[in-house]
Amino acid sequence: MKILVIGGGPAGATAGRLLAKDFDVTLIQDRDWDKPCGGGTKSKIFNEFQIPNDIIKHQLDYVLVRYKNEQIKIDLKGKNLSIVIREEFDKTLRNLAQKAGAKVIYGKFKGFENKKAIIKINNEKILFDFDILIAADGVNSSVRKAINLPPVPKIITHYARIDEYKVKTCEFFFDRKLGGDYYAWAFPHENKTHIGSVGENFKNLCDYLGINVKPKGYFIPTWQENIQMQKENIYFVGDAAGHVMPLSFEGIYYAIKSAEILANSIKNNLNYPNEWNKRFAKEFKFMKTLENIIKKPILRDLMIKAQKFNTIQNISVNLWLGKGFK
Repeated sequence: MKILVIGGGPAGATAGRLLAKDFDVTLIQDRDWDKPCGGGTKSKIFNEFQIPNDIIKHQLDYVLVRYKNEQIKIDLKGKNLSIVIREEFDKTLRNLAQKAGAKVIYGKFKGFENKKAIIKINNEKILFDFDILIAADGVNSSVRKAINLPPVPKIITHYARIDEYKVKTCEFFFDRKLGGDYYAWAFPHENKTHIGSVGENFKNLCDYLGINVKPKGYFIPTWQENIQMQKENIYFVGDAAGHVMPLSFEGIYYAIKSAEILANSIKNNLNYPNEWNKRFAKEFKFMKTLENIIKKPILRDLMIKAQKFNTIQNISVNLWLGKGFK
């Protein structure tokens, strides 16, 4: 069976790697680039998927929540948060897929013709036959557009990498002026700091930090229950399926896990959307509820200040670690 994977980020590379042992897998990667991403992911993903630890730039055992001139330290119960540089991380995952037997080809998906995928390689359009196509081509999925599926819901974020504001761990700013309905952030990013804000509040963040920098923008998915993950023999994983955790906006871990669920579904002839829902729907729905709560100023105030109490903080960390949802 021929499997064509469009997109070589965490979801596409992992799907290609897990399926290449049993099927003829071709992975299409547009180009090597450093995705605009804070690069934070759960540390357990490295052991679980045998990803080399030497690409971890920082391992963190706590984060800081900043709100109304207060600082709350959140203990992560060990070095459970890892920071990576996405260009290096994604390329490592593609190399692992290649070692497992997947063919990695640099090209760009351009649509379909006679039930084959059109891939542009060095200005030449080549048709690729497939029995299954896995779309791992991000929040602005060209595959979704080509088969007339609704786009993934999304929100704009702005970011920059700076030298002026140094951090030792991830900092989250929940003041509405800085992060709007969501939050702003500052992550250690190798030898720089990655700052950003969900929505249109980046200038306020810069003013707060006492810096002046021009941001870049990118979209991140805002998960909803009705995002279609499959149409006939075409499957969607990672950002292309909206698999980014509500409220935390964590995507790397869930992209890799969605690829694992899909690979297992293909190998065992299971219903992929059902399998994903069994594993993650409850967790995503709960976090979506919290995301909606935090948009309301009074409830935001209560929810964030409650993190000062060890019992509440432990519950929050356990939820982030995924405990109690399996």
